Amino acid sequence: MNGRDLLLLVLGNLQRMKGRVVMTALGVVIGTAALVVLVSLGAGLERLSADLTSGAALTEISFNPPVHFKVVSGAELDGMASQDVPSRCSSVLDQMPVVDQAMRDQFAELPGVEWVAVYENLMGTADVEYGALRGSGFIRGMEPSLLPQLGLEPAAGSLELGRGEAVVGAGFASQLYDPALRAASSSGPQARPTPTPAPPPDLLGETLTVRFTSLDTEGNHVQLRVRVKVVGVLAPRGYLYDQGLIMLERDVLEYNNWMHAARAGQPRDPARQGYSGVVLQAVDLRTTGMVEEALTELGFPVYTERRQLEEWSAFFTGLQIFLGIIGAISLVVAAFGISNTMLMSVTERTREIGLMKAIGASNRDVVTIFLAESGAIGVLGGVGGVAVGLLLSGLLRLGGPVRLVGLPSASTYTPLWLPFFTMGFAGIVGLIAGAVPASRAARLVPIVALKVE
Repeated sequence: MNGRDLLLLVLGNLQRMKGRVVMTALGVVIGTAALVVLVSLGAGLERLSADLTSGAALTEISFNPPVHFKVVSGAELDGMASQDVPSRCSSVLDQMPVVDQAMRDQFAELPGVEWVAVYENLMGTADVEYGALRGSGFIRGMEPSLLPQLGLEPAAGSLELGRGEAVVGAGFASQLYDPALRAASSSGPQARPTPTPAPPPDLLGETLTVRFTSLDTEGNHVQLRVRVKVVGVLAPRGYLYDQGLIMLERDVLEYNNWMHAARAGQPRDPARQGYSGVVLQAVDLRTTGMVEEALTELGFPVYTERRQLEEWSAFFTGLQIFLGIIGAISLVVAAFGISNTMLMSVTERTREIGLMKAIGASNRDVVTIFLAESGAIGVLGGVGGVAVGLLLSGLLRLGGPVRLVGLPSASTYTPLWLPFFTMGFAGIVGLIAGAVPASRAARLVPIVALKVE
């Protein structure tokens, strides 16, 4: 029996019991789909880890400790007089020590720390205006020499900052909006369609107006408008940098002094009253955990990208185990289902088997036919499982379910070899499941088989 005859015979036999074949193949579909998603998640995590570990992100430890402003003697602000007023009220921050110059020097002496740098966060509200567009974002004051140390690179322009200049994050322009369009879209159905928002503007070389808001000594709102020229746009680096705006440290310190002038008895001295932003660079990835533990012992419970990656890894490991169990159970059940289907087929086709052997078919021919049929059922289920698995992996890449758990959307990756391996593996499962029925069919005695009604 040549290959063409075998193929036609197998297709004809499967066509006769197509309902039973489809139901049996569904078990293989579930198992192979779980296998595809499982391997895709693992490969995606591996690529994500490689991307993260290729830069300085996993060895960088940055946090924002509390700082203090001295209230003017005899003045009162929110019921507090002549005392240090925390600029943040989080319970975690309240328990953190102030990072003054002495603490900064202590950080530099920790084992595994390569260097320590400080910067000035804007401690208040600021709105950004660009023509008719409005927006906001993180504002940090940094020395230009710190930016390359943090792994920040310009996508356009330069990182050399001067007075009254700024570098914007990669996503800063995209979060600017037109208040008129937003008001129109939120005011219900209109007689005419709402205009489509314009694409994000190119801010390089443009001048932004930054509006700071504070309270005077009488509790009235006052504003300060500052014109800032954009000299550079950062390459993508992560949310805290992509949505922010970086200016000179002395500029942001002046704005903080202005915003808190009503309660500050004197200009803020970060070296004494505490730095609002601290970043430590570990020597390598192995020492990052050691530095984190040392900081925690000093009262700074930091949360780093390395720890975040560990949480992602733990999540993926749990998900992989869960999918692996489902896939294993499904494939075992599918194997029993294939075996049961083929055993029923042997019973129903006993006279047919006897006739084939009576006209010259050998035991090997009979075994080959039944193994080909069971293998075909496995491959059919494998094809369906690969399709379902690729669909689920694609949905994960779109980011819907992934964003719900705080993971990046590019968290799955399907290698080119995976679909072919999965279909081949499903076919092997079918062959193994069909071994017993094929053996039973081959052992039938032609005379006895022909007498079966």
